[in-house]
Amino acid sequence: MQDLLGRLTALDPDATETLKVVSYFDTLVARSVGVESMLRGAAVLSGTTVGQRDGAQVMRVRADGVRVDPQAPDPAHPHRESGPDAIVWIEREGEPHTNDAMILERLSLALGILRARRSVAPESAVELAISAYSSPDERAAALARLRLTAGDLRVVASPPDPAPLPRHPSAVVATRHGLTRATLLEVDVDPSAAWPSGAGVRLGIGPAGAGAALAASWGAALVAARLTSDAEPTVRAEELGAALVVAQHAESRPPHPDAVALGLLDARGLELLDAIAEERSVRGAAARLGRHHSSVQERLTALIEVLGYDPRTSRGHTRYSLARMLLTLST
Repeated sequence: MQDLLGRLTALDPDATETLKVVSYFDTLVARSVGVESMLRGAAVLSGTTVGQRDGAQVMRVRADGVRVDPQAPDPAHPHRESGPDAIVWIEREGEPHTNDAMILERLSLALGILRARRSVAPESAVELAISAYSSPDERAAALARLRLTAGDLRVVASPPDPAPLPRHPSAVVATRHGLTRATLLEVDVDPSAAWPSGAGVRLGIGPAGAGAALAASWGAALVAARLTSDAEPTVRAEELGAALVVAQHAESRPPHPDAVALGLLDARGLELLDAIAEERSVRGAAARLGRHHSSVQERLTALIEVLGYDPRTSRGHTRYSLARMLLTLST
């Protein structure tokens, strides 16, 4: 497929994009993502809201990956049958885009495969368990299928690969920030021990709670996973404290000016500010960076002019820490 894409790029850009649609849905099917993730992928590809009606149940997802209120499909929108009493559609106003028909075709085929798997695949049960839109009965049934009906659980977010040990149920979920693996763990399980030894996987660990709290645990785990780094490969959402609330609140809003200002700095400027925030002094930062004290002081003075606050003060340190977190989440 990749070789064919390369050959077609110079010949027919539209054909190349069509093959990318095919490859994308093949990947989602291979990953056994759930219905909501499949619709989210189609919405991202099409750049507009995509919906499905399966019997009496309607699900719609916007282009930014956010699920929206269910509404009956407009017959004027491009649509396609996806099974018995099931239909998918793209809420495109005006002329259809080049790949709308292909997206609908691959989406309907993929949903048909998911429907056939649904009764036996544990992945769909995991996604139902962590979805904020599942009813209490749906979540209880999903946990029963996974044999996780007793005790509190937590959700761990990690890259799609590697998978955890087989005894820990997991599923790859299409999120606004890419494919992410969701793993359900009982509270007495050490998250780092749930993966094969030496896997070296980054983990965002959500707070523990009963079944009804799994959606919140998943949301917190996603934030924590995006804050991991080579220096800190595991982040527990509970340890973020009030910063977690700030991070989740910022998800649906434009970038904060403090984060934008940091994003305009070069890598050396950010490195210096990180050192200042950690050491809380110019001398400590200079020693950490292996730079001369006077050059660090001169550069910091210039950065304070740009930022409008001093990260060494109590309030400035808090402001910088939150802006640095928001910058990490935005990138």
